[in-house]
Amino acid sequence: MKALSIAFATALLATGGAAAAQTASDAQCIVLSNAFSGQATDPKAKEIAEASLYFYLGRVGNLTAAQLKTMLDAQAKTITQASAGPAMQKCAAAIQAKVDLLKTIAATSKPATPKPAQPGR
Repeated sequence: MKALSIAFATALLATGGAAAAQTASDAQCIVLSNAFSGQATDPKAKEIAEASLYFYLGRVGNLTAAQLKTMLDAQAKTITQASAGPAMQKCAAAIQAKVDLLKTIAATSKPATPKPAQPGR
């Protein structure tokens, strides 16, 4: 356990503190989303968990398979039955915040109008 903690801390330092902390948080959301997407009985909850899984997978780029596995394993150990639900809600809330941001931008942006095709060019 201590060796894993040292290895994990070294990996965090090597990749940069803030970015690594974000990646660790994203890894936790991947673990939670994967679990909830497989166990959810409510179709809406299952859909949210599946969307969360893909969202957070897209955020943990530039990792090797070994690095990602180490990070997922480390984050899985931090999750308890009591903490899983509230942690998943935080993961989903972060995605909803991004969706709301896009809606705000879309509502205030002028729609792009394509230029008509010019014959012969």
